[in-house]
Amino acid sequence: MKRIAFVGTVGAGKTTLFNALQGNYTLARKTQAVEFNDNGDIDTPGEYFSHPRWYHALITTLQDVDMLIYVHRRE
Repeated sequence: MKRIAFVGTVGAGKTTLFNALQGNYTLARKTQAVEFNDNGDIDTPGEYFSHPRWYHALITTLQDVDMLIYVHRRE
């Protein structure tokens, strides 16, 4: 099964999209840590993408994914 990861800035809607694709339409709460679903898909905290000091953690988390989805925040 392919593993998908969602990355983007804080408030972009990564967790909302991650949950909706699983059929979960409840209000998304702020992601404080990397979250995985039963398929191995990954939801990352926006802080990992926004702050260079977290890049090593982001790169380590994403090294085995099959598809990376960048969620862009509407300005």
